[in-house]
Amino acid sequence: MKKIIVSLAVLFCAGNVMAQTPEEKAALKEAKKEAKTCLAEAQKIKDALEPKIQDKSADDSEVLEKYAKAVDFVNKALKTNTIEEKRFGEVYKMLADLTLPVNNIFLSKASNKMTFDTLYFYNNLKALTESLHKELKYTKLTTGEYGNEAYLKTKKLHLANSGVYYIYAAQFLADIKRPDLALEAYDTAMSYEKNYPEIAGMPDMRISEAQMAYYAFHTAHNAKMFDAMDKYYEKALQFEQGAEGVKQVKVMSYLEKGDSVAWANYLRETTLKDPANNTDYIQMLLAYYQKFGKEKMLEYSDAILAVDPNLYIANYGKAYVLFATNKYDEALVVYKKCAEIKSDSYDAWYQCGLCKYRQALDLNNTISSIKNRAKAQETLEKTKGLFAEALPFFEKARECMPDDPEKWAYELKQCYTVTGNAAKASEMSKLIGD
Repeated sequence: MKKIIVSLAVLFCAGNVMAQTPEEKAALKEAKKEAKTCLAEAQKIKDALEPKIQDKSADDSEVLEKYAKAVDFVNKALKTNTIEEKRFGEVYKMLADLTLPVNNIFLSKASNKMTFDTLYFYNNLKALTESLHKELKYTKLTTGEYGNEAYLKTKKLHLANSGVYYIYAAQFLADIKRPDLALEAYDTAMSYEKNYPEIAGMPDMRISEAQMAYYAFHTAHNAKMFDAMDKYYEKALQFEQGAEGVKQVKVMSYLEKGDSVAWANYLRETTLKDPANNTDYIQMLLAYYQKFGKEKMLEYSDAILAVDPNLYIANYGKAYVLFATNKYDEALVVYKKCAEIKSDSYDAWYQCGLCKYRQALDLNNTISSIKNRAKAQETLEKTKGLFAEALPFFEKARECMPDDPEKWAYELKQCYTVTGNAAKASEMSKLIGD
C-alpha cells in the first residue's frame, strides 16, 4: 500500500513539473488561442444567419450547411479542454442555439414527408439535448427583475419537449437500416427523465415506455438482433395491444436461430405458467414432442393438466396418446372429458365413438379364429354391443358437423349395419354416394 501512495505522489509531482516546461506553456497557449478562434467563428456564423432565419430569407440548405460548420467550431473549442468552467454555460447556450433551428427544420421536413439526412437529424438531436442539459447545469440561476429564471424555464421546456423526437429518430433510423442506432434512440427515449432529471415529470413522450419497448423489440427482430430482443421482451409484454404478437415473434425467433431446444423449453415454461392463455403454444409443443415419442407427449399433457385439469387441448393430447397406444378404455374417459369441456367439439365426440369402434373391429377380427361356436357367437354379440355403444357418439359428432357427412357417415353406416338397422344404414350410404 505504501509503495502505491509513493508512486502516485511521484506521478503528481512529475506532472506538475512537466506542466511548467516552455513546451507545455506554448501548447496550452496555442490551445487557448484555437478555442477562442473557433468560438469566434461559430459566433460569426450564428450572428450572420439568425436575422435571416427570423425574416425567413435563409433557405433550409443554407442553415443546415452553415450551422453544421458552426457546431463543429464549438466542438473543436470544447475538445481543447481550455475553456474555463465558468464559461460553460454560455458555450453550451451557443451550441443549443445552433442545434435547435436545425432540429426544427428536420421536423418540418418529416411532417411534410420530405427526404432528409436522417443521421444528421439524429446527431443534431443528441447535440441539442446534451447542450440544453449542460447549459442548464452550468448556468447560475438568478432571480428578480433582471434574473434569468423565466429564460431557464423555457430552456427546460425545450429539453423536455425534445424527448419525443428520439422516438421519431428511432423510426427514421430503422427505415434507413440502422437498427443499432434506432435501438440507441429508443433506449434514450425510455430513459429520458433518468438521463435529464432536471425535467422530471415534464416530458410528454406521447406513448408509454412499454410501447417504446414494443417498437424496439420488433426493430431488433427485423434486424435479427436476437440478444437485443431479449433486452426489451419483458417490458414489451406490458404493452397489452401487442403482447400476443410479441410472444409469437419471440417463439419464432428461436426457430430463426435454429435452436429448437430453446424454442421447446421456452414454450414449455410459458405454457406451464399460464396454460389457458397459451393454448396455441400447447398445441405446437404437443406436435413437437410427438416426434420424440408418445411418452413425451403424455408427460407434457400431464404436466399441463396438473396446472389446469380442465384445459381442452391438454386433455385431447393425453387422449390422443392413449388412443394411439391402443388404450381405448382410458382414452374414452379422457375424450369424454373433452366433450364435457367443449360440447360442440366434433373431434371429441368422433374420437369417443372411434374408441368403441376400434375395439369392435379388433374383436371382430378374432371371431374367425375362434373354433368354439358358442364362444364365437358370444364374441360376435360383444362386437355388436361395441358398435351399438359407438353409435350415440358418432351421432353427436354428426350434430356438430351436419353438413359434412364425409366425416361421420361411413362409421355410422357400419354401426347401423352391424346392429341391424338397415334403413339407417341405407340413409348413410346415400349420403356418401355408395
